[in-house]
Amino acid sequence: DDFRKLRRFGLMSFYIATSPEFSWKIDSGWKTNDDECTWYGMTCDNNAVVEISLPSNRLSGTIPPEFALGGLGGKVTVLDLSENSIGGNLPSEISDFHNLSVLDLKNNAFTGIIPAELKHLTKLISLRLHSNKFEGAMPAEVCSLRDPTTGTLAELTADCDPDDPFDQVTCDAETCCT
Repeated sequence: DDFRKLRRFGLMSFYIATSPEFSWKIDSGWKTNDDECTWYGMTCDNNAVVEISLPSNRLSGTIPPEFALGGLGGKVTVLDLSENSIGGNLPSEISDFHNLSVLDLKNNAFTGIIPAELKHLTKLISLRLHSNKFEGAMPAEVCSLRDPTTGTLAELTADCDPDDPFDQVTCDAETCCT
């Protein structure tokens, strides 16, 4: 059906964009006609993708905006791309994964600013952005997810230690980053 084609297009765009220099360490199913729920790193519930977990899998390149189509249906709750070599700007479309509770992008090579659109991820419990090359201010909109009365974000890690000369992210609120 069209829904499945769009989801597959988003996921394959991601696969192609994150394997320009090296092949993924494990990519079982990704280059096949098999159902996405059988692909390495994918977890499904009732034929809907609920988790994309590809840590330490030799991903490089960038995340294309089309990747958001991979989360069609709004069921993805965990996106773990940690410990890879993904770089470039983090596309604002990542905020289209509305039901994320965990977004783990630590230890990659992302650059640029942290997109304020992450504020739309109102179900986030954990946002790990440290050990990248982000710069600029942590968006106040993202910090608002940590509000003790209205926010759900318990963990927000980024490179915002003012005493570390390599950290390039600034946080206005002392309680924003952990």
